[in-house]
Amino acid sequence: MQTHPIVRRFVLLFACTMPASLFAEDLPRINLYTENYGTFNYSLEGAAYEHDIEDIGGTATEIVEKLFNEANIDFKLRLRTWSVSYERAVERPNYGVYSTGRTDSREALFEWVGPVGQYNWILLAKEGHNLNIDSLSDLNGLRIGGYEGDAATTFLQGQGYQVSTLPNESLNAQRLANDLIDVWITSDINGFKIAAESGYPDVEEAFRIRTVGLYLAMNPETDPRVINALNTAYDSLIAEGEIAFD
Repeated sequence: MQTHPIVRRFVLLFACTMPASLFAEDLPRINLYTENYGTFNYSLEGAAYEHDIEDIGGTATEIVEKLFNEANIDFKLRLRTWSVSYERAVERPNYGVYSTGRTDSREALFEWVGPVGQYNWILLAKEGHNLNIDSLSDLNGLRIGGYEGDAATTFLQGQGYQVSTLPNESLNAQRLANDLIDVWITSDINGFKIAAESGYPDVEEAFRIRTVGLYLAMNPETDPRVINALNTAYDSLIAEGEIAFD
């Protein structure tokens, strides 16, 4: 005997709104990926790759771990390069990546949970520069350097600006120092740190573009009960003061 369509829809709606604890035993294990990114997520040993959450730190990592514990969902966390982490989440159900800037171009690619952090997109220039940048239109005619695949870089490209991108962001500080670019599109959480570590610390903020929320981005074909449980857990942690941003 076939179930009436209205009944099927009611059962699905009911399943998606039930407490996560009732489903914990049969929910799939989630595979999470992250990268070394400022104070949000990073290898505790300074390594390029990590295989276990015990070796991965950061404020966003702490929030993500709280989320999954609150929702009672099993997960595996690995740290890889951004391109690998992002592609896995885009391509595979029950995979996710953080900390991910939630931009218009990415909106339909994921189910979003968060934010798990926030930061600013900025333009860095050499100390003592004579650039006058009061709006994006002032970028016309300037040589812009960026990080390949980065949300801020993608945003500027989407606005019609030519950005010379590199797969290694630390080289942008060197390019600034050698007058190969005029400005470097990056973030306040990462840019100054990268410039100092690469040996070219003499940079300063020339323009602040926007404040951006960072999220856990889940593949849209992830089990909907997982997404519902994570969002419910997030709301509970916010209400309890376990997640807060300045």
